[in-house]
Amino acid sequence: MGKVFVITLVLFSTLIFAQTQLQPIKPNIPFIPQLPTTVQESDLLGRYGSVWKIFWDGWEGTLVFQKDGKGYIEDENRNKYNLTYTILRNPQDSISSMTGPGYTGKKTNLGHRVVFFVDFANTPNNQQDDQRFDGYIFTQTLKTMKRAIAGITWWDNIPFGFYATYWYDIPG
Repeated sequence: MGKVFVITLVLFSTLIFAQTQLQPIKPNIPFIPQLPTTVQESDLLGRYGSVWKIFWDGWEGTLVFQKDGKGYIEDENRNKYNLTYTILRNPQDSISSMTGPGYTGKKTNLGHRVVFFVDFANTPNNQQDDQRFDGYIFTQTLKTMKRAIAGITWWDNIPFGFYATYWYDIPG
């Protein structure tokens, strides 16, 4: 009887210890946005545009934003697909009848939303079949070479994730 009690006590103590050890560590660091105002066009585009590496649901390519609201994605087979984009927007802004992904009703003026439409079907006169990418530029690394964008894209009305990392500014 004494052995059963000791074994039970050890197992119970181990279980309690394991539960406390498996809890995620919550840092005691408050989130403080590092942007004093809003994202600027130069943070995203540079003087003539910018080039990013993009990854979406197993696909990868090069994302190019030119200064005129246009650009393209070049896939790993060097196929180019034209795109149009809107930058410096807020989550609450409606773009083509949609607010930003994750919009909870709290309005901001960070201007960190990026939306672009890629014409994978190569139908320049039909924008209804363009694939939408809707995301946010990371604000904490905005002024560094670690700039990135993450968000959602849809194919056949099914959402998929995407992210893009800054590569370089288009030279003049």
